[in-house]
Amino acid sequence: MNLISGILLFVVWAAGACASVGYATSTGSTLVLGLVLWNSFFGFCTAFGLMLFWSREHWMP
Repeated sequence: MNLISGILLFVVWAAGACASVGYATSTGSTLVLGLVLWNSFFGFCTAFGLMLFWSREHWMP
C-alpha cells in the first residue's frame, strides 16, 4: 500500500467514524457504541477487500 492509498483509507475511516458517531449519539446511544460498530464494519470490509485483492490471481483468468 502506498502513501496515497493509506491516506485515502484513513479519510474514508474518519468520515465513516464521524457519521457513525453522529448517528449513534442522535439515537441516544453512546459515542463508544458508534465507534465500535463502525470499526467492526470497516475492519470487515477492509479485510474482505484485501483478501479479494491479494487472491486475485486465483480467480482471474
